[in-house]
Amino acid sequence: MRKIKVLLAAMLMVFAVVSSIGQGQSSRPRETAAERWFVIKIKGEKAGYLHVTRKASGDASAPILFEHEQLIDSKDEKLRLSIQTYCEDDQYYSPMKASAQIKRPDKKIATIEAVMEKKTHYGCSKRQMRLVYKPGKKEYKLDQEVPEHTVTTYSVMELVSRLPFTEGPVVEFNFLDIKKMKVRKKHKIAYLGLEKIEIKGQERELHKFEQKGSGIKKTHYWLDENHQLLRILKGKKEEFLLSTKAEAFKETPDWSRKKKE
Repeated sequence: MRKIKVLLAAMLMVFAVVSSIGQGQSSRPRETAAERWFVIKIKGEKAGYLHVTRKASGDASAPILFEHEQLIDSKDEKLRLSIQTYCEDDQYYSPMKASAQIKRPDKKIATIEAVMEKKTHYGCSKRQMRLVYKPGKKEYKLDQEVPEHTVTTYSVMELVSRLPFTEGPVVEFNFLDIKKMKVRKKHKIAYLGLEKIEIKGQERELHKFEQKGSGIKKTHYWLDENHQLLRILKGKKEEFLLSTKAEAFKETPDWSRKKKE
């Protein structure tokens, strides 16, 4: 049962709960397709990659499909998590449904499906998330009640790219602690101004945001003038750097990419 909870947590880590969004988001045309690669480093050493794709039609009422593949290949863990999430095209990227596969080098561990739906009880509308965990032929279900305006953790990357370069708190939200299955309140993302940092041997002056709150390490985001996310730093050790497919695959183990090349 403990393993089941751990793997369900792997899927739940995708969710963060937003309670309010600041005004002044940048308005740009709907992006129909995009692809990004991030190299993941832990303590300065390469430990995997994050591959992000976005697919959408020109119809603003149609859902957006985000696909995230995260590979971790470190001394402590070897894991690949592949997630597909259909989101509404609103300011929260509210998820409609999601599916995930969890794999290790020698086998597929499980598939997980999540569906968000609204339920009305005695005139009160509540948002319900049903998780279905399938390890092989078995099936386990978990219902999780969440507040309105729920978005995926990965969508925080998209939200940051929409925010204006304005001093002070921009976003206030609640954060889901996956270790204790607990929603932690009063998280904030704030714009900290311009900062000169070195990326790939070059000094860049970039716009910096900070996310902080109880239960997590401070997370920082650096964006260029075009609102392109270039770097993420979680705490002081885990780093995500915008990169290329070639750089992401460099020195990556064969088990992680046999179907990608």
